[in-house]
Amino acid sequence: MAEETLFRIPSNELHEAWFRPMGHALQVVSNSPEILAAAETSFRGYGSGQPNDTAPLICRLFAHPVDDGKPSAPIFRTDGPRIYQTTGRDSTLVVDRAQGCAYGYFSPSTLANPFFFRWHFLELAVYVMLEWRGFLGVHAGALVRNGRSFMLRAPSGQGKSTLTYAGARRAFRILAEEVVWIDTQRQLWWGAPWNVRLLPDAKELFPELSSIEPVLQPNGEWKLAVELERLWPGSTTVSVRPGGVILLRRCPGGKTRLKQLDFAEAKREWLTGCTGLEHEAPHYDHHIETLLKTETYRLDFGDDIDVALELLGSLCDREGSSP
Repeated sequence: MAEETLFRIPSNELHEAWFRPMGHALQVVSNSPEILAAAETSFRGYGSGQPNDTAPLICRLFAHPVDDGKPSAPIFRTDGPRIYQTTGRDSTLVVDRAQGCAYGYFSPSTLANPFFFRWHFLELAVYVMLEWRGFLGVHAGALVRNGRSFMLRAPSGQGKSTLTYAGARRAFRILAEEVVWIDTQRQLWWGAPWNVRLLPDAKELFPELSSIEPVLQPNGEWKLAVELERLWPGSTTVSVRPGGVILLRRCPGGKTRLKQLDFAEAKREWLTGCTGLEHEAPHYDHHIETLLKTETYRLDFGDDIDVALELLGSLCDREGSSP
């Protein structure tokens, strides 16, 4: 049997940072400046946590020298409250969602790709712990104006991200581009709105993106990573009161139009936008039925983005609508 070297981290090499993602205290303990910097990128927009915050989520994530080269696609396993994600002996994460703690060791190659590390390990750890505390993540964007919020839901490729970004240019505030987190206990929607990822051909629609180079995403796609607050200061918000739902249907060359849906139509179309393990969340059907019974529309999205935004704006500006 090959002999492995026991790797211990001296206590004087450990540092901690505190954040408050979606209103929950988060402590990150690490020996790695790269891991702490990644946590800062992912969670600083939610504000700082405090060391005396009660019942924090805890991530103990460390760098170690074991490295098998370029990291492969991780293997994911789940067993009740426990989550396991690994690329092999060099990078492994274990999360106990019930206890609210995560532990892992990561190689130099994994940490050399901050986006890969954040997507597959750091943000995964925090989001699955939040799910255990009453959060439901759904595949959707969300726009806000005049205190009114609308979730934008569609299968990939239907224009959700494009329409979300276009909203930032037209006096909407952005809550989310890819995932909206429904806080079922406090009746709020949360997002991570600071970056929008668009296909490279978005440069043809939005000239201000001409200098941004595409970045390879963890799913193998090349996209423009757009920092909203840099281009459009004040265009983001991290939480809103729940509002209505817009189910997008791309209609190239067709007319852009809006139609209110009854519950049966809304439920059928909602399910076409499911991704990953979203539908396996506890009480998923109950939460989605409550959501869709509030105010749901279908937006047939043609080639005129301005018309689509005008229709969405008319809903946000309407007096007497649901908050």
